[in-house]
Amino acid sequence: MKTPTAPRSPDTDELLRTLQQREEWFRAVFEGSAMGIAVVDMTGRFIDANAAFLRMVGRTAEEMREVPFASLDHADDQERDSLLFRRLVAGELAHYQLEKRYVRKDGTELTVRLTASVVRDADGKPRFCVAMVDDVTQRTRAEAERELLEERLRHLALHDPLTGLPNRVLLAERMREASQAPEGEPGKCAVLFLDLDRFKNVNDSLGHGAGDELLRQVSARLAACARPGDTVARFGGDEFILFLPRVSGKEEALTVAGQVRDVLAAPLELGSYRTYTSASIGVALGECPGESPDELLRNADMAMYHAKAGTSGTHLAVFDASMHRAVVERLRLETDLRAALERGELRLYFQPIVSLDTGTVVGAEALARWEHPVHGPVPPDRFILLAEDTGLIGALGAWVLDEAARQIAWWRSELPEAAGLEVSVNLSARQLREPGLVDAVAATLREHHLPPGALKLELTESSLVQDPAAAAVVLRALKKREVQVYLDDFGTGYSSLSSLHRLPLDALKIDRSFVAGLDGGTTGAHKGAEIVRTIVALARSLGVRVVAEGVETREQLAALHDLGCDFAQGYLIGRPVPADEFAQAFLQGQGESELVG
Repeated sequence: MKTPTAPRSPDTDELLRTLQQREEWFRAVFEGSAMGIAVVDMTGRFIDANAAFLRMVGRTAEEMREVPFASLDHADDQERDSLLFRRLVAGELAHYQLEKRYVRKDGTELTVRLTASVVRDADGKPRFCVAMVDDVTQRTRAEAERELLEERLRHLALHDPLTGLPNRVLLAERMREASQAPEGEPGKCAVLFLDLDRFKNVNDSLGHGAGDELLRQVSARLAACARPGDTVARFGGDEFILFLPRVSGKEEALTVAGQVRDVLAAPLELGSYRTYTSASIGVALGECPGESPDELLRNADMAMYHAKAGTSGTHLAVFDASMHRAVVERLRLETDLRAALERGELRLYFQPIVSLDTGTVVGAEALARWEHPVHGPVPPDRFILLAEDTGLIGALGAWVLDEAARQIAWWRSELPEAAGLEVSVNLSARQLREPGLVDAVAATLREHHLPPGALKLELTESSLVQDPAAAAVVLRALKKREVQVYLDDFGTGYSSLSSLHRLPLDALKIDRSFVAGLDGGTTGAHKGAEIVRTIVALARSLGVRVVAEGVETREQLAALHDLGCDFAQGYLIGRPVPADEFAQAFLQGQGESELVG
């Protein structure tokens, strides 16, 4: 006989339904969650987990029950996680969240974000621990890749891609740090500014690949000279910087510079070629901290150019204030020269050229002169060299050509004595390379109604040897226009006798240094005469005339006449003078010169 059961109240039925419903909801959340959920007891043993968690770790629930839950942790994480778990169980933490690494069954790793909390009974006693686990492996990997990419980009932004050395951005950063460092007593710092000598020759002869390899090898050698704390940087092209944030003084900086010269002196192997290199080095010293990086670099740069232009052969210079004054003066002079061309401050002076047979003035050399409105006369070698370096020589040369043509055209039309007068104009190497030179000369002659023979163009040997083949093309084009070309300062350049006969020249101008040797005593006069005799013989074999420059004594003039020179110019005959003085002194009413007997 069954014992009758007491009927359940409606409230009890409702409670059971609610509990059942909650269990179904919990199970749906537990099983259906994309986030892994694991339950462990207070000893850390596995109790249960949802499908998402088991997929993450690559194990079944049965396999999980056979191993300690903590065995999933990466070895590096276990001690930290064990301490946190004990604190959680002890009630010291309500929960904790961290990123940790799990090891899958196949040995691969995943990174998860875990949130752990403890479920307690009504008495507060811990019953089990629930861990909510989210797989963040892909996100972590993406972040690591992004950080690596950012690091690479930072490296590229601060380093030279060819040599791997710091670039000028990182150099400036390190120099600023050194100049602003608050700790310690101020001391000396130094910058060594290096410019490789003849680097362009390697690129032009062996190719840019060989040039790049040379730069890499030089970079490695410079890095070997650096002391701890020093910075070696590629400043650009074939320029390098050594920044020494701490030196005792100039001697220590020069010691490092000497080491640099020594390591660069060893031969470089560029494929199958062996070559050598050297560097011009400018050294600048300053106070550190406190020195302006820009000023220090500027000073070292100026010293480097001073070293490159020096004639001592050491290719090393230490900055001093006079270099800065010279640069400022040069910049001011360049600005004034540009203005002088615009304001018409330049004048042409003319130096007479006489025939050694008749003694008559047959021509003149046109020479530019500059009367500065404040500083007075500026030496020609100074402002002409400046014009060459700054590119103003094109404008200056065009003005000289036009002004000389205008003046000779006036003389020929107004003075009967000047009917056959010829004027020589100097051309620079830069002008010779200008593609429109021949047309410009022809246009100038047409504009002033001059025959081609009225204007002579003088070129130096050095301007021809830079590119003899290209120069020959220009000279032949001038020859077709019947424009005569003189080779100036003959004997002081590097022209090849084997190629000289291929140049369509009309005259050789003997340099003044050989003419001066005609009166240096018996032995000196004999040697000078032999040199001049050889040049005259060479000219005759080429079918060209000879002009002697720098004639200052009657003895020289007589010797030149006897040796067969055609023409002469120099202070004995006449100094360069303005056009009106030239006409009065050398053209109007001239007869045979008393200098030639």
